[in-house]
Amino acid sequence: MKTTAKNQLDPIRECRELRAQIESHYLRQELDWIEQKQAATNRRVSESWREPTLGRTSVVDVPFHQGSPVMPDVASDRASGDYRPIFQTEWDLAVIRGIARYLAQSAFGQGILGNLRNYIIHTGFDYAATARRGHDAPRGLVQQVQRIIDRFLADNRWELDFEQELCDAEHIDGEVILALEQQGHQVRVRRAEPAWLTEPADTDYLERRLGSASQLKWRYGVATDAADATQVYGYFIQWNGDAHSWRFYSPRRVMHLKANTPRHVKRGLSDFYPVQNDLVGATELLRRMMKGAGIQASIAMIIEAVQGSGSLGIGDAANLGGNLVRAADSPHLHVRSDGRYQAERISDWSAGTVIDTKGKKFQAGPMAGAQAANFVRVLSAGLRAAGVRWNLPEHMISGDASNNNYASILESSSPFVRKIEAEQERLTKAYERMLWSVIRMQFECGRLNLRRYGMNWNDLTQCLNVIVTGSSPAVRNRADDFRVDAQLHEMGIVSAHSLATKYDWDPTEEREKQVPLDQP
Repeated sequence: MKTTAKNQLDPIRECRELRAQIESHYLRQELDWIEQKQAATNRRVSESWREPTLGRTSVVDVPFHQGSPVMPDVASDRASGDYRPIFQTEWDLAVIRGIARYLAQSAFGQGILGNLRNYIIHTGFDYAATARRGHDAPRGLVQQVQRIIDRFLADNRWELDFEQELCDAEHIDGEVILALEQQGHQVRVRRAEPAWLTEPADTDYLERRLGSASQLKWRYGVATDAADATQVYGYFIQWNGDAHSWRFYSPRRVMHLKANTPRHVKRGLSDFYPVQNDLVGATELLRRMMKGAGIQASIAMIIEAVQGSGSLGIGDAANLGGNLVRAADSPHLHVRSDGRYQAERISDWSAGTVIDTKGKKFQAGPMAGAQAANFVRVLSAGLRAAGVRWNLPEHMISGDASNNNYASILESSSPFVRKIEAEQERLTKAYERMLWSVIRMQFECGRLNLRRYGMNWNDLTQCLNVIVTGSSPAVRNRADDFRVDAQLHEMGIVSAHSLATKYDWDPTEEREKQVPLDQP
């Protein structure tokens, strides 16, 4: 036979066809094996579509995605303001804040924040400028400084409104960043989101602009000394994350209130970080308990007929419990390799459902009803563990007041009251420093003229006090307290202003009410 070009291509074509047949054969075998494995597994009855989990918990379980949560203490851990092993990048902080903000919107999170806010802020703080004891401060000067404070609070809608917002932000994000800006004769306060405080791209330009003799550390957007993270030179803020809308603020123009981290760590840590696993678990457990109880409550009765007697005509005879197989025209059916539909068992437990076992033996599963009491105890234990983070009494986080004595909870020496008073003191000191910055800005722009009093700035700080006070959460015997306070006031130890604040009265408002209506 004469060899031609066509005959030479026949073996090559035949080899390709054989190879394709072999590959197709192996693929069919793999598909059959997969289908057999799926058919052999236990069939699950899905009561509803899968719901998204409340939050990621890997950050707590494995800090910054390492192989083990146990990390050695290294001498350079705090050199750049990091907080190893909790966070060492801005991304780590962003993940922690994201989880905390998600948890804060849950029912338990809202309850926690609401109780903390109501006891810490209550009806709002009181802001007063007073003369220091032993110093002869001109009365007109004290009144002028008080007007500056009142104007600042009014222009920024600070009292109660902004106070509550900042209280929530401190517990959720772990830090509050406020920038003070001079706008004409007013001082405007702008709250920066933690993500806006970020490391700049061109640090050399900023250092030349600042005239820094040595290189600075700009990690997390806070410019500090290279050898001392507590020596802060300023804050780099990108408003709304816009690279073209940035501004560098000096420390005197920023109130940066951090929580849950030491001084040499540049950023704060959310209150929800240590307890996010507990809150996620409690929320999921409660949701599943409610769903299981809802399914059981929807079943009116279960009919167990004798084997061979047939059904009572209730439900579909082909499937136990009625509509347990999805309709063939459903758009979400899985198609097998042979072109047939793979049935997916689901259920729709409507109210008043009647189950007919069709002559089959009925075996009750574990169901939530039989274990409801144990589940409730587990839920309460988890919530109590989470509440320890804030010294919260059980009823403030779980709503169960059966084990609480309200009077003892709000005693002056109880852990919860001590926690609230400590939080109030932190906020008042931070606000006092901020108000001094506001007064200094008004002094520099000429709104506060100290020359008319023959004083300079140092003289003002020596003779004047700015005091911020909050309402005590403790419940006391007011009659006994009033007698003691009256004696202290007569002895000159406690001022009338402090007493009015203690009893939740606004001194300025009460003085205005004492003026007769017919007085001009």
